[in-house]
Amino acid sequence: MSLNIVVGLSGVGKSTVLEEAMLLSKKDYKLVNYGDKMMEIAEDYGIESRDKMKQLDIETYKEIQREAAEKIFELADGHEVILDTHTTIKTPHGYIPGLPRWSIEEMDPKRIIMITASAEQIWKRVKDDNEREREHGSLDGVKEYLRISEEMASTCTVLTGAYLKKIENPDGRAEEAAEELVNCLES
Repeated sequence: MSLNIVVGLSGVGKSTVLEEAMLLSKKDYKLVNYGDKMMEIAEDYGIESRDKMKQLDIETYKEIQREAAEKIFELADGHEVILDTHTTIKTPHGYIPGLPRWSIEEMDPKRIIMITASAEQIWKRVKDDNEREREHGSLDGVKEYLRISEEMASTCTVLTGAYLKKIENPDGRAEEAAEELVNCLES
């Protein structure tokens, strides 16, 4: 398995950039969303939403992360995989790693690619998004979350030796960010 991890805060446009990149790419990547796999398992625990999952005690949350990672390894066997996830999860109890040491070391990614934008752009996007509940409560909250997520991504590369690449996704430039993502993945 060849694994690349694409991370970014809610509201940064990561899904849009990934969708566009899959259309532009010449390779046949298997795109896997860590959060979706976690929700599949969380439903077995009676959890009905990602917001409810964030309220779990840390041990239950980590067990769901472990089970989801195992499913991802099974799905990924022998494929070129892009894992769509977050380096940091904001919970009512504080921040927790989206890619804990035991998970990131076993995944052994080639690259960790962080899709990012300015805190001001992220804040504007999440304020204007009426379809989804976002964890960002203020511009200062976005700035803090962004800083912590960058620190977590850096830590992941220290643990694995993977490349770390930041790709800016400013407003109206998702196609350019997708092109940069494809170039990074296929270099």
